[in-house]
Amino acid sequence: NGLRVGDLDQNDFRKRYDNLKEKHLKLSKIYPEVDFDIEKEESLWFESIEEMNSLKRIDNSYFIQEAISEGKSILAEGAQGSMLDIDYGTYPFVTSSNTLTAGVCVGLGVSPKKIGNVYGISKSYCTRVGSGPFPTELDDETGEKLRKEGKEFGATTGRPRRTGWIDLPQLKYTVMLNGVDHLCITKMDILNTFETIKVATKYEIDGRLTEQVPYELNDELIKPVYESLQGWNQNINHLKDYNLLPDETKNYIYFLESYLGVPVSMISTGPEREALMIR
Repeated sequence: NGLRVGDLDQNDFRKRYDNLKEKHLKLSKIYPEVDFDIEKEESLWFESIEEMNSLKRIDNSYFIQEAISEGKSILAEGAQGSMLDIDYGTYPFVTSSNTLTAGVCVGLGVSPKKIGNVYGISKSYCTRVGSGPFPTELDDETGEKLRKEGKEFGATTGRPRRTGWIDLPQLKYTVMLNGVDHLCITKMDILNTFETIKVATKYEIDGRLTEQVPYELNDELIKPVYESLQGWNQNINHLKDYNLLPDETKNYIYFLESYLGVPVSMISTGPEREALMIR
């Protein structure tokens, strides 16, 4: 029923708008009355339409296809995390769209055959904003340390993020769904001062062990099974060469690669562009 941006280019746009307005006004009679100045808001809305009309509009599917035909490089960046995907995420604690690689096809109008390399990005530990399942959450001093070291607070609200150890069953699940070719592990430096680093490799559910993400994640029914790795206990922020990393850091990366079955091609040790280490 909604108006689309492309409707702005149609000669009968105002008629389409008026028809939809009339329909909603009829529907509003089944709801309690609200104090709403529709003339005022409508005037402001049409001002915003004029602003939209000043922008160049394209047919994105043809635009992208032309760029592909010309051999141009195209980078599509996903919005939100994979576990917030409306279909494959931790429903109902999800966003309203497909956040997986498949979103490139429906979002840009390109064929799945055109997808090239897929780069998956993951922190070296886990975080979550707001409510929802979080099997590896650390509601203790360790979790608070991860939060402080990683500055895990909302950029706008300052709201503290929930923190925990890396969850490999979920990460492997998202690697599978997205068809990840290369991994980038960020915030490796946040683990600099941890004596022991834990990694969740399985879930125990009703006494059974599994590496698969169940249909519904339930923190009360799921017990994560961890493996402990030795921390490196030194500052790696200044290092630019993978070969110069401590053996314990390399072991951590190797463990992830072995479990996930994809190479870790990039490692980030800070927010600066120069802090991205490419193997």
